[in-house]
Amino acid sequence: MKLKGSFSADIYLELNKEFWRDLEIHCVAECCGVDAFDFSKEEIQKTITCYDKEEIINNLDFLLGKIELSDYKYVSSGLFDEYSKKKVFVERIKRIKENILK
Repeated sequence: MKLKGSFSADIYLELNKEFWRDLEIHCVAECCGVDAFDFSKEEIQKTITCYDKEEIINNLDFLLGKIELSDYKYVSSGLFDEYSKKKVFVERIKRIKENILK
């Protein structure tokens, strides 16, 4: 999803789509948006064991760098079914990254 006037995060999130889909446990993003995902430390720690942790961290770092360098004030994601302020999206991705590293 690329909404006019927003940075689309999907090109980077899609690199680890299966990981994100495995965190989509409360509902489906098409219905509940980002609230469909469980980004808690416990769920992320359980899920990350099935994936290449370093690859996901590297992709998140790359995504964060691209977002922070962009002039857009908003970030959109079809995967998360989300359109939010850049600051909110960046904070969420940083929390997810911290939960992966713990």
